[in-house]
Amino acid sequence: MESVSSTDRELVAQAQGGDDDAFAVLVRRHQGRAVNVAYQLLRNEEDAVEVAQDAFVRMYRSLGGFRGECEFTTWLHQIVVNLARNKRRWWWRHGRERTESLDVPVESGDGEVNRQMAAASDPADVELGKLEFVQLLERRMAELPQNLREVLMLRNVEALRYEEIAAVLQCSVGTVKSRIARARDALRAAMKDEWP
Repeated sequence: MESVSSTDRELVAQAQGGDDDAFAVLVRRHQGRAVNVAYQLLRNEEDAVEVAQDAFVRMYRSLGGFRGECEFTTWLHQIVVNLARNKRRWWWRHGRERTESLDVPVESGDGEVNRQMAAASDPADVELGKLEFVQLLERRMAELPQNLREVLMLRNVEALRYEEIAAVLQCSVGTVKSRIARARDALRAAMKDEWP
């Protein structure tokens, strides 16, 4: 098995040479990121896991064509974002736009349990205010046009640089900056009457 200390580029080269273990290391290394990106766009864990799995299958099949002109993670983000877009289009065509409330219980091995926030050092009213703000922000982000939601998620959640976002979304850095500004303005406008 390949060393987990190998760089992504080294692992890609080994996988291109037929080393399936090297590709398995890449999957283990980046599967959490792929699921997180898909979840931020789809807001559904089951679909996010499916999209991430599909992304790695697609990457494996097209490994021979990957020339290393971008980072492996940039390529991964491109594929995950495109598959998430396809999933949302499928939902729209089939009338299945769905969201998940934080108030809905989660299935566990012991039956349904309510979601709980991690204990914090702030007083309960401060924690409740933070939770309400996060829920409001998530609802308003979900209402943004897809292109604005994607760019904001890649910047604020994944902490990608402008150049990386441009590569993922296949647009210019200026377009990325413009979309981020428009997304932030839209969020501020949507939330101005709801949050002090």
